Amino acid sequence: MADQELTEIKGIGPKTADGLATLGIDSIKALAAAPVELISTLPGLFASRAEKLKEAASDLLGAGKAASSTRKAAAKKTTTARARATAAARKKADAKKKAAAKKRAADEKKAAENAATKAKRKKDKAKRRAAEKKAADRKKAKKAAAAKKKTAEKEKLRKAKAKKKAAEKKSAAKKKAKAKKKATKKKKK
Repeated sequence: MADQELTEIKGIGPKTADGLATLGIDSIKALAAAPVELISTLPGLFASRAEKLKEAASDLLGAGKAASSTRKAAAKKTTTARARATAAARKKADAKKKAAAKKRAADEKKAAENAATKAKRKKDKAKRRAAEKKAADRKKAKKAAAAKKKTAEKEKLRKAKAKKKAAEKKSAAKKKAKAKKKATKKKKK
């Protein structure tokens, strides 16, 4: 029992063990025999904690290896339980991450589909507008062609009338000239 270290007692780490050694308490037996007032002189060790450490040392001395092995088994059990709890928490966190990633992917897919639908609508609207503009341009061109044709026909008619008038004028002028010639010939006789 004397070869057991102070660090086997719960609540005593290497620093506390070194502090106790400076007070002359370097074994579990020495800790069990030391007065509480001496133990509590260490910084951070109050009387209540010093008393608990002293009781733990006494228990260790009284129970021997059986208590130590029971404590080790309990510590191992606690460690195993903590490990299982940690693994379960990690698994739960991973599941949450996967669910969040899945939701994010679904949201991104939906956003992409919405964007594609919006783009298709925009494209269809542009096509419709282009078709309407093309139809309006065709109608305008047809109207312009009809107006041009009408104007050309009017011009043709006007020219034909002017030509006829000119021909009539020429004919009248010829007749006049002939009549004048006749009248001049008659005068000479």
